[in-house]
Amino acid sequence: MSKASLVSNNKNNIDLVLSPIKTQTLLTEVNIHELIENSEYSNLFVDNGNIKNAIAELNSVLKPLQDNQPGREITYQVLERRDAKITISIEKDNMSASAEISTALGGQHMSAKAILNAAQAANVSKGFSKEQLIHLAKQAAKEPAGSIVRGEIAHGKLPIDGKDSRIKMLVESAQDRILKPKKREDGSVDMRDLGDIICVKVGDPLAKKIPLTEGIQGYTVTGEILEPTPGEDIEMLVGEGTSLSPKNNSILVSTKVGLPRIIQNGMEVDSVYQMKNVDISTGHVKFEGSVIIDGDVCEGMKVFATGDISIGGFVESATLDAGGDITIGTGIIGKKQEVESLDVSEVIMSVNINAGGRVFAKYSQYAEITCESLRIENQMMHNIINVDKTLWVGSEEKANGKLIAGHIRVGESVRAGTVGATAGSMTVITFEDKVNDYLKQINNIDALIKIESDKTTELRVAANKLKSLPKEKANSEMLAKVMSTYQHHARNMGAQLLEKELLEKTLQTYMTSVFVEANEKLYHGVQVTIGEFNDRTRREYGPTRITYKERKIHIDPIVST
Repeated sequence: MSKASLVSNNKNNIDLVLSPIKTQTLLTEVNIHELIENSEYSNLFVDNGNIKNAIAELNSVLKPLQDNQPGREITYQVLERRDAKITISIEKDNMSASAEISTALGGQHMSAKAILNAAQAANVSKGFSKEQLIHLAKQAAKEPAGSIVRGEIAHGKLPIDGKDSRIKMLVESAQDRILKPKKREDGSVDMRDLGDIICVKVGDPLAKKIPLTEGIQGYTVTGEILEPTPGEDIEMLVGEGTSLSPKNNSILVSTKVGLPRIIQNGMEVDSVYQMKNVDISTGHVKFEGSVIIDGDVCEGMKVFATGDISIGGFVESATLDAGGDITIGTGIIGKKQEVESLDVSEVIMSVNINAGGRVFAKYSQYAEITCESLRIENQMMHNIINVDKTLWVGSEEKANGKLIAGHIRVGESVRAGTVGATAGSMTVITFEDKVNDYLKQINNIDALIKIESDKTTELRVAANKLKSLPKEKANSEMLAKVMSTYQHHARNMGAQLLEKELLEKTLQTYMTSVFVEANEKLYHGVQVTIGEFNDRTRREYGPTRITYKERKIHIDPIVST
């Protein structure tokens, strides 16, 4: 049988050397592969083509020989030392780059430096991680020869957008004072002791504008700089009784002695009127500024203020009207009314509260409250509520209070721990007001569209008549004027149709954004109306969210994540 051996050549590769001897047993490609597999060169690249060529030439040499007669030696390079190879790929968004390494076949392994050089040659210039490069190089050196190892070698960085400018308040408002009653030595709080009145002097700093930030640039792995979106700027509002500091126009200072009141993006300083109680002995209160009442507002009394009203105690069957916020340290108590059994428009509550801003109280019963946003901390029962934005029943951190019965008109959302009552008293929640406002606007546009449509129809008829006149009676100047007027009204109608379409989309977006949320329990007898759609609960539910979608009110469980 012919002999086969593997011999190093001057290229540091391996030759297959065949010594032909003609016998009955032939040397095959399988024998050569077994020889390689059992040799010290098994991790080198195998040139299968040269193995085939060597066996073919061996058979050609053996063919004319006599039995046991040797033939000329045959040599082919069949094993090659190959260094590790690398391919760099960059994602379409240029935010990451990866390396694919074909591990070494008896040759040089890929070093971290070599990976870096290959990446840089492929236009990767930023976002490298030294640790990742070293880890990938080590991993490729450990893997079997000729295997594929992949890994990320560079990662881009998204820009960090700037922060909007904001207003930082430097003094507390009267509402803060009411909501933070003085602590006793035993740790309890004294709702009657609200501490000293918060009063500012001329020149006292009230608020500071924190400037916007430009953000931080990002980059792609190819070195492209990604610019951040700068924060938006707001102007600090210089309210009544305030001015910008002559030393620093980012600071708002007081120009008079009075009570600081937070407004949108700024502060005002109100004249302040402070008293212990409002009762028959004091009479009604009407004040241009803010009113602070350490105690109660008693039955039948009225308090009017252009600023805030802050009350440390109760409001009992009284009237409050404020241009700003109304903060009540304890509760609101009105006389019992059959709120659910009557037309709500005919009900006259003994407590009437109206605020241009927010209203806060610990609890409320049998009261009519109108404001921008309302938070009742513990419980509200049998109230008539008109809230432009949100109703929140619960602590500041979590809506965990009780909303029991009554009529609620709200603009954005209602959140409470429990909504409704076991007794089955009706709790009516409606989002009709804003829907009706949108529908009114749409109806007004429909009326304008009809006017423009009638005019265009009339002008089209006139134009057709002019076009049909004989040449001798044709008036091209009149026709041009009619057509110009027709096009003007057609454009107007097109603009109104577009405005109507946008309003209808806005209405649908609004209707799908409002919701009622009961974080603990929703009882039967809760009616929710969103536009012309309404539904009423007929059983008890666990944590529940009520929304509108696809022309239907949906009552769905709140799923904890």
